[in-house]
Amino acid sequence: MESSAESSVESPVETPAAAPFAAYDRSEPGVGDAALLTASLVLDRGCLYADSEGRRWLPVFPAAGTEWDAAARTLTMDGRTAVLGQTVELGGGTARAEVITSAPEGCDRSQVWLVVSVGS
Repeated sequence: MESSAESSVESPVETPAAAPFAAYDRSEPGVGDAALLTASLVLDRGCLYADSEGRRWLPVFPAAGTEWDAAARTLTMDGRTAVLGQTVELGGGTARAEVITSAPEGCDRSQVWLVVSVGS
């Protein structure tokens, strides 16, 4: 009887690490800091950043409920879509890099913005 290694390994429900954005595990939707970051989303060396007033932030999105569409160059969180290169409002607040549960390798984690909502 053959045993497949795939059958013994659980697959994650989401795979945000395959996308260019950093992610965190959200305990309660919409709960978090009430600050607002108005920024332009940029893709740099495989990492999605938010540029605002001369500062570059690593936005960290909830793993569940966030999707990246490479063809359309859009990020959708809880049904709200942000387009790469356009200005977006990211509700949330500053955070420590320890909140990140997955991110593309090499992303600059020196300035982290924990995102709880996306608007335009």
